[in-house]
Amino acid sequence: MPTLSLPRRELWILGPKRDLLFFILTPLLIVPFFRLLPHGQSPQTIALYILGIGGFGHHLPGFIRAYSDRGLFAQHRLSFTLIPLLLVLACSAYSYLNLNALTFLTVAWGTWHGAMQVNGFMRIYDSKVKSFRPATARLDRLMCVAWFGIAILQSPEKQFSLAALFYGSGGFLIPPAGFEILRWIWGAFTLGTTFFFLANILRQWKTGSPPSPAKLLIMAASFGFWWFCTVSLRNLLLGVLMWEVFHDIQYNVLVWHFQRHRVAGKGPTGAAEKFLFRSGWGRLGLYAGLIVAYGYLGIATSFASVQLPEDVVAGSGLAQWLVRISLASALLHFYYDGFIWRVREAGIRRDLGVPEGETDLPAAKPMRRGLRPVYLWLLFIIPAVYMGINQHRGSLPDFPSQMVNLAEAIPGNWKADFLSGTYFKGQGDFATAESHYRRAVAARPDFATGHLFLGDILYKQGNLPEAIEEYRQSVDLEPDNLDGLRNLANLYLNSGQPSLAAERFLSALALDADNPDLNFGMATALLRQNKLQDAEPYVRKTLQLSPGHSGALNYLGMIRDVGGDAVAALEYYRQALAADSGNASAKENLAALLAKQARPKP
Repeated sequence: MPTLSLPRRELWILGPKRDLLFFILTPLLIVPFFRLLPHGQSPQTIALYILGIGGFGHHLPGFIRAYSDRGLFAQHRLSFTLIPLLLVLACSAYSYLNLNALTFLTVAWGTWHGAMQVNGFMRIYDSKVKSFRPATARLDRLMCVAWFGIAILQSPEKQFSLAALFYGSGGFLIPPAGFEILRWIWGAFTLGTTFFFLANILRQWKTGSPPSPAKLLIMAASFGFWWFCTVSLRNLLLGVLMWEVFHDIQYNVLVWHFQRHRVAGKGPTGAAEKFLFRSGWGRLGLYAGLIVAYGYLGIATSFASVQLPEDVVAGSGLAQWLVRISLASALLHFYYDGFIWRVREAGIRRDLGVPEGETDLPAAKPMRRGLRPVYLWLLFIIPAVYMGINQHRGSLPDFPSQMVNLAEAIPGNWKADFLSGTYFKGQGDFATAESHYRRAVAARPDFATGHLFLGDILYKQGNLPEAIEEYRQSVDLEPDNLDGLRNLANLYLNSGQPSLAAERFLSALALDADNPDLNFGMATALLRQNKLQDAEPYVRKTLQLSPGHSGALNYLGMIRDVGGDAVAALEYYRQALAADSGNASAKENLAALLAKQARPKP
């Protein structure tokens, strides 16, 4: 049986307990934390602080690393001066023009960045057991790409979010078949990559140099948590926030450890590094305080209104979600992290506690090293320019085309089906709208508004029994849904079930006691049960809220008529007709009362 030659502690970055706490099993603390948050707290408010203080704030440690290490700055001087200036200018221009292309590219690059951070931890752990084989390093990276991608392609909500943002940023419509082909290809890629990864592990064990157990553990924990956040959770925003917290904790702790190791070592360090990263709780508090302060800058400039990416297609201006300096901050964070943590470099290995005298992937040839940044930037610049020009010219796919496309392309995508149904409902195509609404509630049975809108469509088509059932499900899911309660109550009235109607009107009035329509509906339900005395207060409340209400005046006439006060009844009937000469019930009641008075008394 092969054994690891390093002492147990040297297999870890901080040590077994702290690595498990901060790098590997952190999700076991994150999930309970989110479940303990106050239920009444707005998800947008929670997102505001997590994306601001956490997501934006964690850019600062990377910048500290980039600009405090004089040797690193000298090596990448142009990357740390010219590129930031150009990105700030580009982000400011796109924000001023209200263009979303850089927002979409930031989301896409951020997903890659998250996968590569996991890959970075995997390589650090493997390097600690002297696993430097290039094929192993490449397989580690491919596993991260494959499994992060397959989770997205198994999540209808995540696909919808990204595709809607792409379309709203100036992208072209992708044929629905293209989505299906991509899912099949990516599935085969993931299966093949996993097979070769496992085969490589078997080879390593047979040759007596097994992979780091910490690498396998962080890979399993990270892939599993990404799958949980992306696929298992129905609330996409909640999944984004949970993953962001995991990502931020890993990064902030690693940078602190790395910089502390540099300052404590014999390598050259700058004055800023020595000041901030000396030992002591005070320095750690200052480090955390700077992250929070930078995060509050993000809140002030960027996250005052947190919205989902699909809001772009509805024209609500998501470009303001990440603007100017904040968008540039994210892009620079992703860019810098692509080269300031290369484990192949001796200084990085030393400050991470990786064994000396070994190398990771072989250094790139000078020509290739010079061209690589160029073609990587072209992967960013070309789509940014293409989509920016499209959106500026107004060459976006129209909203209905986008929704119908996504409804066909992404099975189980309840949002696209719901929005498509709403579009066709507005066009009067009730049959097509019904089909989309049915698919939406089938994919998301707990979607109360979907059941409500499906009930509306069924009612318009005369299918009262099914309409009642959909309204009932909507109200059961959201007991405080005023529209659902009102619609269900009215439908019970129209189907001859006044007692059930009265129950729903009473629940609705508990939410909106001063609504004249609800008061009138309640009065109607009670009158149809011959509860005249119970109905009168609701009739009078209707007239108080809506003076001259013809129906309420007619009801008062009916109540007086039954009570034997013909004079008052006649007056109310006449007032009802004066308010609305087309009130058929008031006409009929007045005619009946006049005929009754005209009959000779026996």
